[in-house]
Amino acid sequence: TAEATYQIAEIYHSFAIDLLQSQRPRGLNEEELEEYELLLEEQAYPFEEKAIDIHLTNFKRIPKGAYNQSVKNSLKVLGDLMPFRYAKVEVADAYVELP
Repeated sequence: TAEATYQIAEIYHSFAIDLLQSQRPRGLNEEELEEYELLLEEQAYPFEEKAIDIHLTNFKRIPKGAYNQSVKNSLKVLGDLMPFRYAKVEVADAYVELP
């Protein structure tokens, strides 16, 4: 279901966030800390990508007529993770109604 899909995607997303926000070891100098953070980003990236792929499963349900709260939630997360692609605002030209 769309809800299960959303929840699974959020598990992956949460894991990526938790990795990035994890406590850093004490005693690292600036260079070591930077390297450690790069390694964490490399470890978190596949989980974030998996979350995006799973949220896209919900996005693909829209043309089939499935547009519920879980699909909306997936779209919001996609907009947060990939704003250049999914957080677009539609702009409509004004129109004139004919009598």
